[in-house]
Formats: sequence, structure tokens, C-alpha cells
Amino acid sequence: MKPIRRHYLLVAQLLISGALLAWLINFANPADLLAAARHVSPLGLLVTGGLTVIVVALVALRQWIVLRSLGIALSLGQATALTWMGLFANNFLPSSVGGDAAIAAALQRRYRRLGTIIAGLLLNRVIGLIALLMLLLLLLVVVDLGPLQDIMYRLLWWCMGLLGAVVIGGGVLLLALHASDRLSRLMASLMSRLRIVGETAISIGRISATALAISLLIALLAAIAPALLAQWQYPPAGFWATATIIMMLQLVQLVPISFNGIGVAESVTTYCLTQIGWPLQEAVLFSLLVRGLNIAVSLPGVLVILFPSLLAEAPDDAMPARALND
Repeated sequence: MKPIRRHYLLVAQLLISGALLAWLINFANPADLLAAARHVSPLGLLVTGGLTVIVVALVALRQWIVLRSLGIALSLGQATALTWMGLFANNFLPSSVGGDAAIAAALQRRYRRLGTIIAGLLLNRVIGLIALLMLLLLLLVVVDLGPLQDIMYRLLWWCMGLLGAVVIGGGVLLLALHASDRLSRLMASLMSRLRIVGETAISIGRISATALAISLLIALLAAIAPALLAQWQYPPAGFWATATIIMMLQLVQLVPISFNGIGVAESVTTYCLTQIGWPLQEAVLFSLLVRGLNIAVSLPGVLVILFPSLLAEAPDDAMPARALND
């Protein structure tokens, strides 16, 4: 994509985010939102923010485990700094995978092993997505979401179907473009890389199992943190119903419509919460509070961008593992 076209795309996504947030705030009546905000619990914000920091630390731990298993000699401190940098970048790059691109660029400058780095970040992302889908399926079975139940099931199956379509489509595209030597080599290299990632995940089964267990805890805490805030803000709210909706929204944020789903996630959150009995103003306020907390927690990532020396600490010995050929 040409730079000028990429800039147009980023501007368009920024406008979408701004327009959706402005419409949502106006729809809920700014005066009513301010009145509701006066009753927000500072303790609830602190507890939710603290749990969110723990989630970020667990994400860093999982990323450290996966990258070291592929032979990247990364220290836990470096992994933590990179995770916070990626979290901050997510708020200003399309979808929630923009941070992975920032992390890949930072690691490439240091290790010069882009293939292995991309494979590790992809494996890290896939393990997290599998854990999220597992927990979401469980919650949808045991939690009654009333009128949202059918919608949630359809959205979940749609997401799983989309993942399958991406895999199948990649194979079909590889065959269809086989006549183009350059593109064929590129696609073949990518598919080969994905195959090696899968084989590596199997060969390091214990490490993959550990990463999956951490991912389950991450997905659970990432849903529990805002659900606790919801209890402080609107006590009649169903705890697990709110947690299930928050978990589903983690999938919505993967769609590259706006920056990290800003505006889109808030609109969907408001719709879902009002469907299970929340007043409109409380639902809009809750969605804005969650977004604000996520942005606030990501701010330490600015330090990593401003001071790259934070990534220059000496790495400790990498655990023995099968590294990918670059």
C-alpha cells in the first residue's frame, strides 16, 4: 500500500472513532453523563486499573515464554517493556494487532530474525485467541444473556468461521497465484513459516500448555476487571453477564475498523448492556471509563518509545528450543 493511501486509511479510521464517540456521547446526553460520573467509585477505578496492570504483566510473561522457546534471547524485563510499548501503540494503530507490528519492528532492529519474531508473535496471538474462545464458549453455556444469547452465539460462530476461512483462503490463494513466481515464493514462504510454527508449538508442548494456561488467566482477569467496576457503578448489573459481554468485545476489537476498536467497542458495549437492563447513561459511561482506564494503563509504553535504551539491557540465557531458520 502506498504511503499516501495508508495515511488516508489511518485518517478515515480516526474520523470513524471520533464520529462514533461524539454520536454516542450526544445520544446519551452529556449533562446526564456528567451527573452519573459524580457517583463513580474511585476505589472501583483503582481496583480495575490494578487488575489491568496484572493482565499486562501476564501478557508480557506469555510473550517472553513463547519468544524464548523459539530461541529469541529476550529478558523478562525487555518483554515487559515491549508489551507496554505494544499496548500503547494499539491505541494509535488499526485493530488490536498494531502493537504486534511495533514489537516486531523493535525486535528486528536488535535480533535481525524477522521470520522467527513474526512466528513467535503469531503463535502468541493464536494461543491467546484459543484461550479466549474456550472461556467464551463456557460462559455462553452457563450464563443467561437473555435477548443477547442468540446474537452472541452467532457472533462467536461467525468469528470461528472467519478464522477457518482465513486459513482455507490462504491455501487457495497460494494455489491460484502459483503462476506468479515472486508472489508464489512469498506465499510459499509464509505457509512454510506457519507450518514450522505449528510443528514448533507441538515440539514444545509443555511450554505451549503453560502459555495456554497463562492465556486463560489473562482472558478471565481481563473480563473480571471491568465487571468489578460495573458492580461498583451499577450494582443491579449481573457480574458474569457483564464479564461475558466484555470478553466478546475483545473479539470485536480485532476488526480493523478503527484504532483498537475505539468508538466501535463503546457502541457495541452500550447496545449490549442496555439489552440486559442497563440505563443508557450508565452503559455509555461504563464503556468510556473502561476505555479511559485501558489508555491510562498503556501510558508507560510512551517511556519505551522515548527511551529505547530501556530495551538495551543484557538478555539472560535463552532456554534451549528449536529456533526457526531465518
